[in-house]
Amino acid sequence: MATLEEVLKKINKNKAEEDKIKANPKKGELTTDFSSTGSVYLDYILEQKAIPLGRMTLMTGWESSGKSSVALIAAREIQKKTDKTVVIMDGEHTVSDSHIDRFNLDRKKLIVYKESNLEQMLDTTEALSTADDIGGIVIDSVKAFYSSAVEAKSAEDIHIGIEAKKIGSRFSIVHSNCARRKIAFIVLNQWRENPGSMGDPRVLPGGNWNKYMPCLHLDFTKKDLIKNKDAKVIGHNLDVRVKKSKFGAFDKKEVYTVNFYYNGGFNSYDEYARLFVETELALAKGAWIKYPNKDGEELKANGLNKFIEQLKNDEETFNYLKNLLWKN
Repeated sequence: MATLEEVLKKINKNKAEEDKIKANPKKGELTTDFSSTGSVYLDYILEQKAIPLGRMTLMTGWESSGKSSVALIAAREIQKKTDKTVVIMDGEHTVSDSHIDRFNLDRKKLIVYKESNLEQMLDTTEALSTADDIGGIVIDSVKAFYSSAVEAKSAEDIHIGIEAKKIGSRFSIVHSNCARRKIAFIVLNQWRENPGSMGDPRVLPGGNWNKYMPCLHLDFTKKDLIKNKDAKVIGHNLDVRVKKSKFGAFDKKEVYTVNFYYNGGFNSYDEYARLFVETELALAKGAWIKYPNKDGEELKANGLNKFIEQLKNDEETFNYLKNLLWKN
């Protein structure tokens, strides 16, 4: 009979350090760490348990809802958090220099791989998920990748489910590699309509992994356009639903609305001002908003826009209110 030490030595032979099975895990080794969504408002709603490192985050929505842009902003935050390279598997071929500049990604810690072949994407993703200096992998998006196996079949051949099986089986391997190396794994998928459905007509292509594999599922819906004083479109309202989270309890029907700006993404002053009012650190009465400074003095602002402007010009009070917010 072999000892546990002997069995582990045999199992771990020729394995990378991160892939070895280890006994007696140290305290903290199994704790999930998190990166930011890039939105102060969403981070607060998620209790700072936003983009999990080592787990899968699923981002869904209809076309042009902003999924790709939000994922790029999350990629920037992963770069900051881990100081490692983030990989964008750009199946839609939409990532441009403009995106990288507008959302301030670090080009020195970025790989953008433009490929639409499913097998190529899966092989490349699996290989990169074993690299120690990768901090995040973004798949944009599932339905953009086509399978050579499906293309090779004739119209008479049965090919239903081939792509779903490939994605489900290979994503499981990638997910495991990411878990051992604390790599954030972000997957984008787009809703499709199922006309024959008796209930919700929306379906997510790619297989049942959409349901069981993600630890966090954020769903986005594009709403009203945001215009500046010259009537130029500068962004849109974005409704966000937390469809699933293994880190907290959420009502999947509850809607959180954030402002998304095409130049930069999210505005922290805008979002903090809303949070201060919603948490009653600042009291809105009629048109006026009353709020304290660090000396306990009451300050006033006429409307939310004026409140945001005053916060920008009073960094001391802004930081004081931020500290109160995160202590609550």
